[in-house]
Amino acid sequence: MTKKEGLILGMLFLVFLFSIVMILIQMGKITGFATTGTTIPNVTISKYLSITMSGNLSRGIFFGTVNALPAVNINDSGNNNSVATGGNSSFLVNVSTDSNTNVDFCIKADSNLIDSAGGNTLHMGNESYSNSTINNETMPEVGQEIKFTDSYVKAGVNVSIGNVTYYRFYLDIPTGTPSGNYNNTISFEGVQVGTAC
Repeated sequence: MTKKEGLILGMLFLVFLFSIVMILIQMGKITGFATTGTTIPNVTISKYLSITMSGNLSRGIFFGTVNALPAVNINDSGNNNSVATGGNSSFLVNVSTDSNTNVDFCIKADSNLIDSAGGNTLHMGNESYSNSTINNETMPEVGQEIKFTDSYVKAGVNVSIGNVTYYRFYLDIPTGTPSGNYNNTISFEGVQVGTAC
C-alpha cells in the first residue's frame, strides 16, 4: 500500500469514527417526536330476555277424567285456582327482571292430543286457551278462547319487564271420541316485541 492510499484509508476511518461518535451523542439526546391520536370505542348491547312459567303451569295442564260426551270447555283446576284467591288462574308466564326489553309471548301445541295406548287422536283444535294481563274470576275469559295450532302464535303482547300474562286452558271432547289417556305438549316462547314468533 502506498502512502497516499494509507492516508485516504486513515481519513475514511476517521470519518467513520466521527459518524459513530455523533450518532451515539445524538442517541442520548433524542427524545423522539411525540404524536397524538384518538379513537372512538363502540359497543352494542343486545336486547335479551328471560321468561319463566308459574309452578302450576310447569307441572302440566290436567283436564281430569271425563265420564260423559260431548264435553265442552273442560277446565284444568288451575284455571280457577281457588275461591280464596277469587277464582284466579294460577297459570302465568312472567318476563323476568333480568331481561332488558319488553316481550311478546307465543304459544303452540306440538301435535294433536294422542292416546298412545289406543292409537287414537283428538284434534288439537279441540284444545284452546285464553290469555289476559288481568287475572280475576272472569279474566282471562272463556269467551275469548283461541284454538291451538302447531305453529307459534302471539298470546301476550308487549309484556313489560317484571309483568305477567295469565292463561286459562280448555278442552272440548266430541261425541264418539274413544276412551283413552290423551296428551300433547304446549310450548311457550318469548320474543322481542314486534318480532315474529
